[in-house]
Amino acid sequence: MKATLYEALGILPTSSDEDVRAALRRLIRKYYAKTRDGQGNVEEALRFINHASRILSDPERRVRYDEELAISAGTTEQRIEHVVSNAVAEAGEQTDVGAIAEPVPPKSQEAMDAELETGLDADEPPVERNPHHPGLTERVASFGRSPIVTIALCAFFGAFIAAAIVFVTPADTILVAKQVLVWLTITLLALTLVYGAVHGIAYWNRRRGAPLPGLVPQTDLAILNWRREKSVFLGTNQPQEDASWIFQLRMAELERAKSGRTSEPRPWQRLAARIFDYAIWGLVLALLLSELRGLGLVPLDLAFWVGHPLIAPMLITGSWVPIEALLIASIGTTPGKWLFGVFLQFSISDAYARRDTRAQLDRALRRSFRVWWEGVGAGFPLLAPVLIAVSYEKLAQNQETDWDFAQDVLVTHGPPGVLNTVTGVCGLAAMLWLYGVAWHQPMADSIAWARTTIAEAMPSPNTLTGGFAGGAGRISGLTASPAPAAAPAAAPVTAPATTPATTPATTPAARASAPITPLSAPAPGAAPVTAPAARPVDPSLPIDADVAALFAERKARIAVVSAEGPRMLRAGNWRRAAELCRAWTELELGNAESYRCLGQALQAQGYHQDAIAAFRKAKQYDPQDRTLDAAIDRSQKGIVADFLNRYRQ
Repeated sequence: MKATLYEALGILPTSSDEDVRAALRRLIRKYYAKTRDGQGNVEEALRFINHASRILSDPERRVRYDEELAISAGTTEQRIEHVVSNAVAEAGEQTDVGAIAEPVPPKSQEAMDAELETGLDADEPPVERNPHHPGLTERVASFGRSPIVTIALCAFFGAFIAAAIVFVTPADTILVAKQVLVWLTITLLALTLVYGAVHGIAYWNRRRGAPLPGLVPQTDLAILNWRREKSVFLGTNQPQEDASWIFQLRMAELERAKSGRTSEPRPWQRLAARIFDYAIWGLVLALLLSELRGLGLVPLDLAFWVGHPLIAPMLITGSWVPIEALLIASIGTTPGKWLFGVFLQFSISDAYARRDTRAQLDRALRRSFRVWWEGVGAGFPLLAPVLIAVSYEKLAQNQETDWDFAQDVLVTHGPPGVLNTVTGVCGLAAMLWLYGVAWHQPMADSIAWARTTIAEAMPSPNTLTGGFAGGAGRISGLTASPAPAAAPAAAPVTAPATTPATTPATTPAARASAPITPLSAPAPGAAPVTAPAARPVDPSLPIDADVAALFAERKARIAVVSAEGPRMLRAGNWRRAAELCRAWTELELGNAESYRCLGQALQAQGYHQDAIAAFRKAKQYDPQDRTLDAAIDRSQKGIVADFLNRYRQ
């Protein structure tokens, strides 16, 4: 039996336009993945696709084709009646050629003048539809094929990224590199877990869901015999394929074969191209933000939050949507797609789709927005890895993404070349380092803040044990003898004066300028401060006298070092100040003032690397203190100055 267009595409005559487009796209991807062979099967397949698209993408032609197909499958009487009724039809009816126009007699001068006067008000003549699919003859790799252009663009990308590295990389590179390596390792493990979970769920769904039986396409057999079979020309004439279109089709096919273009899905190549685009655009925005902040147009707090690793990706990916659409509509590619050999062709299954610049821009904008919203989750870092993994599974299963099918886009791939590959891979690695350096400290601050917030929200151990005061709060038999009912009041003990350095409400400037009274003498003119009398030990409390004594001793040591360390620092005894402040940090792990004191003492001695580490530790516990940033900058400049001095010597 002769195959129809529907049987050749593996669909039903009642299939929707979306099913027809999916079948045509599937057929185009199948033959775009091949190269030209000696038999010319690829060319014949593309000519068949042109004919099928011309009939099935036009509603009128498809209706006429369905009517002719129903009549041809009917009884003999119905076919005879159809032939008789069409024997008296006008010439050209139910064909794609139309009636042959008779010669028109020449018009007089007056008639031509009248037509000229009313020509502005006349209706535009109907545009004749092109019977040839322009998407099948579209040129491939039309941008950046010259070696000079390739070398120039790769050199430009390399210089831009190298300049960004020099500008962003801090002086304490080794210390920062260790921290960045830890963050990258944690991120890689988290991404591995996310992809493993998504892949497991997708695999389970494929195993559980039974495949629906579908029609088996008879494409290969139909392509070999479609010119001899009348069932593919019902309601139409044989397509008028002029020599120029056949020449363009063959040249496009040869060009695809020469450049190694294929329509096989390569998700990692596409992901690398998109990440490169986002990363290079993020560097441009970072430089712009830095200039605006230097000019005073952007406040420091706003610049901090705009560049935060939880907010910046959303701004970068969202602002890239119109830029990507403009690049694709104008030059047909983006920097990442050009480097990794990813190419787009719009309206690949519709022979009559508009292909002007405005239509291309509209399709590119719709596709870019859908990628941003559905593909990367609007750039939100906690959601983007999950959606990227889901998109990978869909691409591997369906051979295309949802946004490519919605905008009728065919994505093809080609070998990018050695220079492009080296530039793209090295660029991604370098930008990974840049973003790691820029974001590791804000992420550490955010995690420290979250940890502190959670710790403050949780009930303290004293609160928990206080609720069990009484007989249930003690375990009998643990003490050798009962404690006395009340201890005698202790004599008044002279305590060190409270200094501004230990007052949380003081400002950084006040902490730096306020005097600190030595431990042995009280402040001038101030009355001696006596410690309150020791409270009697309550035998109902779960803590015994020895533990209470240890806590009291620890508090006393903290009071001593917190007073003596800043005093030695102001007195110029930096070595002793460093020892006392280091002991302070060991006693109070979460105190930003102790790490500030240690950093100032080390900075004064010239140990800038250790000072930067101490200042950054203080920054974790007091993220709002901007004076720590200035201290870190001074230490970084000190490292550079020391290096220059050693080099000059």
